[in-house]
Amino acid sequence: STLFNPKRLLVIMAQESTTTPSWLPLESNPEVLNSFVHRLGVPPTHGFCDVWGLDAELLAMLPQPCLAMCLLFPCTKISGPRRSELRSSPRPAPDPTLFFAQQHDECGNACGTLACMHAVVNAAKSGAYSLSPGSVLADFERDTNAMSFYDRGRALVTCTAMHEESNNTARSGETEGAGTEDNQDQHFISFVSVNGHLYELDGRTVDEEGKAFPVDHGPTTQETFAADVARVIKEEFMARDPESVNFNVTALVRLE
Repeated sequence: STLFNPKRLLVIMAQESTTTPSWLPLESNPEVLNSFVHRLGVPPTHGFCDVWGLDAELLAMLPQPCLAMCLLFPCTKISGPRRSELRSSPRPAPDPTLFFAQQHDECGNACGTLACMHAVVNAAKSGAYSLSPGSVLADFERDTNAMSFYDRGRALVTCTAMHEESNNTARSGETEGAGTEDNQDQHFISFVSVNGHLYELDGRTVDEEGKAFPVDHGPTTQETFAADVARVIKEEFMARDPESVNFNVTALVRLE
């Protein structure tokens, strides 16, 4: 069976910068993440829940449909080698409706913010729910709709409202142990389904020109989505650091 660290892991958001304000760390638990996304415009009918393991019987406990999944993982043994392999692999053109943003250095290690944003905006674009009109996310999605992934990431750097909501949420939780991605050995990404394709969204995965790209893991369906994500996590992430239990997964679902 798949085991996860029972201790709550921290989502590392950013380190201090002399040019931009720091992003405070968010806790990787549904209560904190839901507070964040609901403040951004996701309706209270939807939010994140824990994924207790990646075996079939545990995935079967998830409310259906599963709209997106977020993974927090130890990055030291995984991110560098894997990103290098991805850069040298063929990349099909992404679906034009995919919502994705690059994670620029000026935004710090805001991996939690991007993972949540990628998950909930793509779910809204799929028709699962509507973002509240006039909300931070609804306005950001509208204003950046025609932008490239790179430019959307630049827009996030200057999105004061998003930064403030992230930090307000972080202050409501226990942020002990916060640091940067490197010294905490953690990174947060998301998985979404867009028009029948499973995408891995990591704003730090960039090509030879320094432009971020999504990873297309091939066809998926509403019924197989959670299992398809679990397969990718086990084969491409956990297998690279098999001794670690510092993996944490949450799922975006309709809340009961």
